[in-house]
Amino acid sequence: MNAVTLTDIQYQYPDAQQPVLDGISLAFPAGQWTALIGRNGSGKSTMARLIDGLLVPQRGQIKVGDLAVTEDNLTKVHQRVGIVFQNPDNQFVGATVADDVAFGLENRQVPREEMPSRIQRALEAVDMAGLSESEPTMLSGGQKQRVALAGILALRPQVIILDEATSMLDPAGRQLVLSLLERLRDQQQFTIISITHDPAEMAMADQLVVLDQGKIARQGTTAEVLRDVDLLEKIGVGIPAGQQLRQELADRGVAVPDRYFTVEEMVKWLSQQL
Repeated sequence: MNAVTLTDIQYQYPDAQQPVLDGISLAFPAGQWTALIGRNGSGKSTMARLIDGLLVPQRGQIKVGDLAVTEDNLTKVHQRVGIVFQNPDNQFVGATVADDVAFGLENRQVPREEMPSRIQRALEAVDMAGLSESEPTMLSGGQKQRVALAGILALRPQVIILDEATSMLDPAGRQLVLSLLERLRDQQQFTIISITHDPAEMAMADQLVVLDQGKIARQGTTAEVLRDVDLLEKIGVGIPAGQQLRQELADRGVAVPDRYFTVEEMVKWLSQQL
């Protein structure tokens, strides 16, 4: 089953000379991680906002599960889809971490007696329960983004969209968030849609979708798309270090199985061959 389905979607911004998305048909499988990649202005963030109902396409239909994304259904759509944006500082409204997670629950009119347990479980899921009474401004970038994600998890969505949510983090913070997302996908079967330029994030996805000039330039499993080095270079997307290592090994006559993407996986596999 598909968590999100786009059919013949077209969207053009006012005063733009051409659509940013033109005839896009695309399915996001439930329980999988799909990364949207492409140069700036290729329509990645526009697609995210269309899925969440923040924008309305001029043509085509979007469904979240079996629910059409329409004005009448927006409340239900927002119960199924949560977005984490690029800058975590722009997402905080509470005086404490717990207050911030509670804000979304209050907006959804969740009964007050249910809120403490939902806040606790969400913070535990992102390893932030010990900082529930901390001020958000005192947290590191990675911690802030994990709290923003906890706010989404407390609402119990089916789909989590990350709009370059790791781009402003340092390497350690980025790895913490990516590892958390991987765990959420594997253990709780969340559908993840990430917009990214980060090669490490691409390598963790189940499938990649390349957008270019309003069209889908390439779509496939992570292994299939990452092998298309010429396309990645053409659209200005960095090549993951693991893929670079794979290519260097291939140049030396060493064939690495497709299921290994990251440098860590490559090193582990190589050590098993010795």
